[in-house]
Amino acid sequence: MVRGPDAIGGIDDWALGNGALCAVISDPAHESVLSTQGGVLVDLGLCDGGGDQLNTLQPLFNLSRERVPPISQIRAEREEREARIVTRGMLDGVSFETSYSLGLDQPRVLGIRTVLQRVSKGSDVFLFGDVCLHGNGELRPFTLSTKRPDRSVGFRHPSVDVDDRLSMLKAVVPADTLVWVGGDASEPGVAYGLRLVSARLEQGNGTERPLSHFAIDGTHFSLFGLLTRPLWLGDPDEPGLLELAQAFFMDLRRGDRLVYEREILLGEKSDVASITDQLWPDAPLVSARLDDPSARLLVHRADGAPVTQVRPNTKGGVAFRLRSGRYSLTARAPGGRTLQREIEVRNADVDLGLLALGAAARLRLPRGQPMRLVLVGIEDTPSPDFGRDFLDFFVGDEPIRPSTFSTDVSLGGITGDPESITLAPGRYRVLATRGPEYSVTEVTLALSAGETQTLEIDPPVRVLKSPGWLAADLHVHAERSDDSALPMEMRLASFAAQAGELLVATDHDAVTDYGPLIRQLGLASSIASVVGAEVTSSVRSPIAPHTTGHINVFPIPYRPLDYRRGAPAGEGRRLRRIVSEVRALGGERIVQLNHPRSHSGTLRNGNLFTHLAVAGQAYDPSLPLEGEPNRVLLDKDPESGLRDLDFDALELMNGPSMSKYRQTRADWYSLLLQGEVRSATANSDSHHLYELVALPRNYVRMKNDAVEHFDQAAFVR
Repeated sequence: MVRGPDAIGGIDDWALGNGALCAVISDPAHESVLSTQGGVLVDLGLCDGGGDQLNTLQPLFNLSRERVPPISQIRAEREEREARIVTRGMLDGVSFETSYSLGLDQPRVLGIRTVLQRVSKGSDVFLFGDVCLHGNGELRPFTLSTKRPDRSVGFRHPSVDVDDRLSMLKAVVPADTLVWVGGDASEPGVAYGLRLVSARLEQGNGTERPLSHFAIDGTHFSLFGLLTRPLWLGDPDEPGLLELAQAFFMDLRRGDRLVYEREILLGEKSDVASITDQLWPDAPLVSARLDDPSARLLVHRADGAPVTQVRPNTKGGVAFRLRSGRYSLTARAPGGRTLQREIEVRNADVDLGLLALGAAARLRLPRGQPMRLVLVGIEDTPSPDFGRDFLDFFVGDEPIRPSTFSTDVSLGGITGDPESITLAPGRYRVLATRGPEYSVTEVTLALSAGETQTLEIDPPVRVLKSPGWLAADLHVHAERSDDSALPMEMRLASFAAQAGELLVATDHDAVTDYGPLIRQLGLASSIASVVGAEVTSSVRSPIAPHTTGHINVFPIPYRPLDYRRGAPAGEGRRLRRIVSEVRALGGERIVQLNHPRSHSGTLRNGNLFTHLAVAGQAYDPSLPLEGEPNRVLLDKDPESGLRDLDFDALELMNGPSMSKYRQTRADWYSLLLQGEVRSATANSDSHHLYELVALPRNYVRMKNDAVEHFDQAAFVR
């Protein structure tokens, strides 16, 4: 089995390995993020490591989430020096075969080869590509064109709206390599490089013609694709609106074969250089030493186009390859420090020596006391932020923060707490807090460059007692989710810093158990946990044309050998079926309908009361349940007799959004007034460190509220 924070493969899936790389192709019977079926790459990592951070690589027709080729067959093949998993399917009259291969000649390269052929009439197929999902920038995409390096965009991507096809076309950039950099705080680090090998049309008359290739990157996804026919007009190596407009007149013809070959390279560090070094293995080696190992180095061509990005080793050393040319290096480090250097690389290795970012100020932090520290700059001193990866990942004008980014410091009172922080010289107010039941203490500091001070601050004291009540957050995410790269240890530290007492693990479509880590960190007397998952519906289907939404289910069994560790399936199901399958597990458990309303009221995914899954219209709290469109919530399943309304709890508050709260409150009152009593809950839905966990929170009545004696059955009741 592949190991790592995003490893989901399990029993009945297909394993592929060569001793160096291990991969998992999900069984067709297992749903994926964009399909009710599997048969796609879900895990990839070193066989002897635990670094898998790849979610799903999903084939797609025509830039459409509704045109996912269904996989109907899967088989394994093995030769003397190569093994393969081969998948087959059919969509729109086009046969589809993809082989995933690992060999001994290039042991750290996963080959992917797809052949498309039209075998019968069907809708036009004019675009084909692979979609990699990295919600909330969990993986950080770096787009590179080796044919047109002046057009590489690196981490800065055009704005894109996935529900607007014109916006998608405008976001297209020429690219033959996509690098996904793993979470900066995860160890061991990892990066993935998806590289074009060949894209060609083999025509029935025996000729071969190359096909135009492109990439689109957004906050939550990357698409690496190609047109299905050669262009009539324009530059095939630089597809723009002129070139892409021709796509709508393209289709695969009978007798032609589209052959698309690409490969995934694996890097053992969370940086771009671990991939680009493999692209240019014979290029000169550039080495240097940074005086702060937490710094990160960005490399641009002389014309400003990005080339690579480097993460130093624990001693500050960097060594990376660059082809001959002139470059600009930019190093950034905590405390607002920046260094720039112009270099020229010829035909020999280059040693840049020491790259000194200069002295910052350091603040030693308290040890052994859980608290949240907020630092506010005084006068001209800017307020600091922490956990930056210095990648400058942008989509349009919006910076996409990493999961570890925060404007405060969370101390869990554990050995893994940071011993110190780096700050820009200046004056600061420091406030120590610990959630709404505790006091706030404050000190003022003045720090000079190169100075190290010890923070002397009184820990917050409890000022509000709550005997007989347990403070719980029923909606919490970390690195096991497909849209967060926040390590579980950091999540627990942040929970302790907020004095949360009960954490329900609700990662997307993955069952998470915090119990062993809580005990390992010595937090068992202050934090209890419940095993759960967020069942996530993203696929429009005939059964649920507008998707079911997001549903938390807890407690549920943790099955480490199962696909997604035993998370219930949610795609292509109405809520009533999910409730039925959860109840069939036996015992008492909670089904919580999460964030029932969307912000805009028009989103088709993830918000049940915005479209009611099958009605296509929003729930109307001013009308009775028997009226239209509300009545679909009362429809009984012919097998179980359950309704979409038969969930146990409704998430009244989700994070800090008051607009969603007011909408959902009206829905909740509407249900109560009609005799449909549902527990109202208030949760953080926190994915990032900057989102406050355990706030808002639930106070659950418990006869014995001592955390070390937590009674799960009593909590569920």
